[in-house]
Amino acid sequence: MGAPLSRDDDRAEKGQEVMRGLFLIAALGLAQPAFGQAAPAMDPAKAVAAALAANGGEVQGVFEMTVASSAGSGFNYYLNSEKDYRSDANLAIVIVPEVRNEIVAKSKAEPNAVFQGKRIRVTGVVRRVAVGSHFQTRITPQHASQIEIIG
Repeated sequence: MGAPLSRDDDRAEKGQEVMRGLFLIAALGLAQPAFGQAAPAMDPAKAVAAALAANGGEVQGVFEMTVASSAGSGFNYYLNSEKDYRSDANLAIVIVPEVRNEIVAKSKAEPNAVFQGKRIRVTGVVRRVAVGSHFQTRITPQHASQIEIIG
């Protein structure tokens, strides 16, 4: 066993503990911006690839695309990254009635008129969905605030 600590040794040890704590706080403070950075937005090709790789699962992310075509069908509107919505490369944004109502209330126009030809950023979950004889890659936002016009 070692000799008992003197008051000076005790103070030095406490001082080292304080310095370690300050160092840790400083290190975390400098590292914090890295925690706040989001992954880059996925274009339609990356979104389709991510959904395929998820093998029936879902992929959370931020997605950007230009709306090449849009249409209403049943109660929903669809914003498509391709002119042909059946294309394997298509990323479809499904606008459900609740989200449509939010868009109309804000813009005084139907979703296809608001977004057609625009570059949009959508935050949400992408998944592959069986539609008749083919699959579509879709994002179904729950709120209009998840869709942003960026160009």
